[in-house]
Amino acid sequence: MAPGGSGKGEAPLIEECDVQLECEVKEIVSLGSHDLFIGQVVALHVNEEVQKEKGRIDITKVVPMVYCPGANEYWSLGKYIGHYGFTKGKP
Repeated sequence: MAPGGSGKGEAPLIEECDVQLECEVKEIVSLGSHDLFIGQVVALHVNEEVQKEKGRIDITKVVPMVYCPGANEYWSLGKYIGHYGFTKGKP
């Protein structure tokens, strides 16, 4: 089941993502090699299966992932899980 919530827009949700932020683009800044999108969070979508009482997120049921742009790496709870980058690791 896809995460629920009442968003402001028609943003598509990813069923496999238990926690999703819906954003509205406020500004686009051209940086030469790419654009930087500045957004405002307008809705939070949380799958019921990862919620505790009172709508709080049970972090033990979620597998968070972050991207480290300085190293071009993906990490999950202290564990290295992948590598990616349009510069292929070049500074």
